[in-house]
Amino acid sequence: MTFPILPPFELGLVAAVLIGFGFGFVLERAGFGRANKLAAQFYGEDMTVFKVMFSAIVTAMLGVVLASALGLADFKALADHAVSGTYLVPMVAGGFLLGAGFIVSGYCPGTSFVAMASGKLDGLMTVLGVIVGQVLWAELEWRPGFATFHNAGDLGTFYLWELFHLSPRSGPYVVALAVTAMAVGCFVGAEKLERVLAGRSHPGAVPTPAGRPGRFVFAGLAVAAALGLVGLAAPTVAREGGRAPTGLAPLALARRVFDEPWKLRIVDLRPMEACSAKRIPGAECVPQDKLGTLGLADASPGRDLVLVGAAELPAMPEAAAAYPGRVYALEGGFAAWEAFALTPPAPPAPGAPASDLEAYRLRAGIQAAMTGMKAAPPPPVPAAAPGGPRKAGGGGCSG
Repeated sequence: MTFPILPPFELGLVAAVLIGFGFGFVLERAGFGRANKLAAQFYGEDMTVFKVMFSAIVTAMLGVVLASALGLADFKALADHAVSGTYLVPMVAGGFLLGAGFIVSGYCPGTSFVAMASGKLDGLMTVLGVIVGQVLWAELEWRPGFATFHNAGDLGTFYLWELFHLSPRSGPYVVALAVTAMAVGCFVGAEKLERVLAGRSHPGAVPTPAGRPGRFVFAGLAVAAALGLVGLAAPTVAREGGRAPTGLAPLALARRVFDEPWKLRIVDLRPMEACSAKRIPGAECVPQDKLGTLGLADASPGRDLVLVGAAELPAMPEAAAAYPGRVYALEGGFAAWEAFALTPPAPPAPGAPASDLEAYRLRAGIQAAMTGMKAAPPPPVPAAAPGGPRKAGGGGCSG
C-alpha cells in the first residue's frame, strides 16, 4: 500500500474505525437508514442516494489520481491491489440479485447496517440475510458445477484506459476527468428527473435539491478537475537515484518492510516455484525473464523498487533500468535474507556486552515475525554477588 493516513499500523486502525463511525453517522443523517427513501431512487422520485454515492466515488477517485500526480501515492499499485478480475456471467447475475434484494428490502448491504444501528428491525433482517447469503456462497463456491458458473465469462483484469488504448501514464487522468464530467451531467439530470416526478413522490421520500450545497459540490469537482489537468500536463520527474541498483542490506530492508512497506515495491526475480514457496512479505514473484511485462518504464516513481535475486545481482536487469524511481538490489540476494531473517540467530555468550544482546534481540524479533515462531530469550545477565563488590585486602582491624 501507499500513502497511509497514519504511519503506525495501530493508529491507522483507530483512524479507520473513527472514519467508519463518521461515515455511518453522515449516512444516517442523510436519511440512508430509511428504506422508503432508498427505494425512491428506483422510481425516480428521490435521487439522493445516487447523488451522494456518485459524489463520494468521484471525490475518492480524484483524490487518488491527484495524489499520484503529486508523487504521494502510486495509483497503479493501489489499483492492482483493489481491482478484481471480471467474470461476466456471475457478475451480471449478482447485479440482478443485488438489485432485486435492494428493492425488496429497501437497503443495500452498507445502508442495512446503518438502519440496524438506528434500531430498525427491517435493517436487522437485511443484515441477517446478507450474512446467510455469504455463508451459502462460501459453501457452494467451489462445489462441482457451481465453480464453473463462478468462473464463467472470465475476461481477466483490465482498466478503462487499457480498453480505450490510452497511455498507462496519462490514461488514468483522462478517464478520471471523463468520469468527473459524466458525474456532473448525471447530477444535473437526476435533479431534473426529480422535479418532473415530484408530483407523485411518497411523503417519506421528498426530493433533495442541490441548492447552495450543490453549487459548492460542483465548484469542488471543477477545482479538482483543473488540478487533474495540471497533473496530466506536468511531466513526471524521476527521483534521484542511480541507473545502477544501489545495494540494500537485509537489516535495512527488514526495517523498511516493518516501518514503511507502502514505500516499497519488492520484486523477487527467482523462479516461480522458489518464490511461491518462500519470499519476503509483500514481494511480487516475477522471474527475471518476465520482468519486462511489468511496464516499469511507465510506473509511478512513488515507491522504491527492490530487486531480489537468488544471490547477489551482478548488474541491473535491462527491464528495470527505465524505472523512473530509485532501484535497489538486496545485498546477497534471497540467500542472505534467509540467513538473516528466517534463521534463528545464535545467542550471545554469557557476559556479552549490551550491544551484542541488543543485536540478538533485534535479529530474534525479526526472525520470529517472519516465521511465526516464538523468539528464544537472550541469555540471562550474570547477577552481582550478594552484598555488593568485595573490598580487596580485608579492611577494618584485620591485618
